[in-house]
Order: sequence, then structure tokens, then C-alpha cells
Amino acid sequence: MASRILVNGFGRVGRALFRILETRERADVVAINDPLPAEQLAYLLKYDTVMGRLRAEVAVDNGALLVNDRRVVLTHAEQLSAREVDGCDIVVNSSGRNNTRENLETILRHGAKRVVVSKPLAAGVCDRTVLLGVNDADLRAGDRILSAGSCTAHCYAPILKTLHARWPIRRGYMMTVHAYTSAQNIVDGGHPSDPRRGRAGAQNIVPTTTESLTAFEQAVPELVGRITGMAQRVPVANGSNVELVLELEGAAKAAEINAHLRNAAEGGLKGILEYSADPLVSADVVGNPHSAVLDSLLTHCMGRTDNPVGQTTMARLLAWYDNEWGYSNRLAELLTR
Repeated sequence: MASRILVNGFGRVGRALFRILETRERADVVAINDPLPAEQLAYLLKYDTVMGRLRAEVAVDNGALLVNDRRVVLTHAEQLSAREVDGCDIVVNSSGRNNTRENLETILRHGAKRVVVSKPLAAGVCDRTVLLGVNDADLRAGDRILSAGSCTAHCYAPILKTLHARWPIRRGYMMTVHAYTSAQNIVDGGHPSDPRRGRAGAQNIVPTTTESLTAFEQAVPELVGRITGMAQRVPVANGSNVELVLELEGAAKAAEINAHLRNAAEGGLKGILEYSADPLVSADVVGNPHSAVLDSLLTHCMGRTDNPVGQTTMARLLAWYDNEWGYSNRLAELLTR
């Protein structure tokens, strides 16, 4: 039988996830909890600036959502109680709030079999951080509180893990050039944690931090301390990329790295990593369900022979990703495992 899903927080990820699960057989969104009124939630599901109009009949009936006559319960609680969780197998917390261990365990006590959080969580808050194509084989039935990491971690983690297996990574730097999000202002104003994010997101390049490193290190512990990085938010609504600059052990050529990653894209990482030989820009990956699209034209290598412990290679790679749709596809896959 299909798992019964409660989506807590019907924002960008929640609505994208709903669209995806409407096409899947092993999970049904049967309930949504969000503070917005029912009519507003129906409107935002039906019309979307990035994803386009939902090709389904959407209506509100006595406070519930009707999608092609399928009834979805709507509630508007600030914090989930047994009433909202009742009858649901899995709760997806995509609200961005209330992600303490205590609160997530309370959701389990209300009757959910598993809670999946759509953002990185600190070690100990979740039982496991899962990045599909990276460490999902480690998932156990006893893991009841999961973090699905972040869209950015899902982009670069499979690439780094695949490269590390062939050319051990000594150290590296990642930069994500990321579409602006609701965590930024559209006009200059205050921000609770980052003054730069308080500046007008649609008019500025905004240097800021990335939560992805937290998820990455939990999913790929063999590379803990070897990768650091940051984000730059840019004025596009969707479509992002990650640039990786890596010091690799041994000699490597760009063609060899590309071939290695292409083999992975056609093999074990099929559906996760896509290989491209086209000159892409951000709009070209909007709607792409992969976690990462390697831009093979931008792979570059510089060899070093002056290293006292052997030859190394400085490699630069770039991968694109739809920071909403790609991530939501991985989240849907996690829910249906």
C-alpha cells in the first residue's frame, strides 16, 4: 500500500513534492499543514511562476483541497499535534521550523512512523542524513528521523564521492552560484542572521553561507575537513550551479575525469548525475530532475610535479542543478524507499 504523507509547510519544496508524488504510486500526500488559508494554498499549487500551471483540477471544498476530485485534508496549526498527524505514515517537515530533536520525536509519538526534514540538520538531531546516490544504502528501518540534506549537497556530493574513489581528494573548495530564495528580501531591509541577505535579492549578487556542508560531511564522512565553501545568491528565480576546485592525488586529465563521471552517470548514478557536452546556462536545467548536470565543457586540470609526496592535479569542475525540482525528486524517492 502507498505511504500516507503529511506535508508540513507548503512552500517551494512542499508544492514541488506534491506535484511529483501525484505521478507516483507508492506515496500519497493525504494531508497538508500550513498557516495560509485554503484558497491561497490552492491558488499557489495551481499557478507557479517557475514550474508553470498544474495540469489538474484544483478546488477547495469545506476547507479541504480537491485535486482531480482527490481529497487532501488541510490544517493550519502553528505546531503539529496528534490531530494533524493522525492516520499519516510519514511527516515531511518542509516548513523550515521546529526542527529540534524534541519536536521531531513528539511527531513520532503522535503516530508517525518516520519524519523527514527537507533541510540539513546537526548531528544528533536526526538519526541519519540521506543523500540519494551517495549514502542511501546505509538507510535502516530504525532510522526514524531523517534529514534529506540540501539541494546543493545533492549536487556536489555524488561527484566528489565518485572522484574520490579514483583520485583521492586532498582538499577542495566549492562555490554554489544559487538562485535567490525566500530567505532573502526582495527590497533592502533587515535580516535576522545575515545583513547581506537583507539586501534586494533580485538586484544583487549576495555572498553568503551554505548549509550544504553540514549535510555533506554527515553523508561522506571520509571527506570531513577536506572541503569548504560558500554561496553566492544571484538574481535568477531558479537554476543554480556548483563550481568545485579540487586538489587530487595523482595525475589526471580533464578528458579522464569527464569519462569517469560519464560512466557513473550512465551506471550507478543514473538518474542522479547527468552528463552534458552542451554549453549550458541556468535556464537550461529548470525542470531537470537530476541532482547534478555535469558541464563537461568546463572541466579543467592543471598538473603539479613539485609536490614532495607525489604528483597532484588541480581540477576545476562545474555542475548545474534545478535547486527546487531536482531536490524534490530526491525527496520523493526517499519517501518511497
